Amino acid sequence: MSVKGCFTDFHIDFGGTSVWYHVFRGGKIFWLIPPTLHNLALYEEWVLSGKQSDIFLGDRVERCQRIELKQGYTFFIPSGWIHAVYTPVDSLVFGGN
Repeated sequence: MSVKGCFTDFHIDFGGTSVWYHVFRGGKIFWLIPPTLHNLALYEEWVLSGKQSDIFLGDRVERCQRIELKQGYTFFIPSGWIHAVYTPVDSLVFGGN
């Protein structure tokens, strides 16, 4: 369950695992960054900078994609991909690594 307005900043899921989501009710917005050597170096620099709240990582990397999931959608994020998540409406979402 996730309430409207929740945001999880850019991260890589624990152990670099892949992850799946199914939106039962509501919706989610994802920003996805492919794990290229260049993007991973920028991600590491961003994490260590302590300025995550001042810098939107998606503006600094190659090919950040925005994906909007709606009710009934199922989505897979490959292993190691950098991503952020926003909840635009109260939502019930199932998922796992």
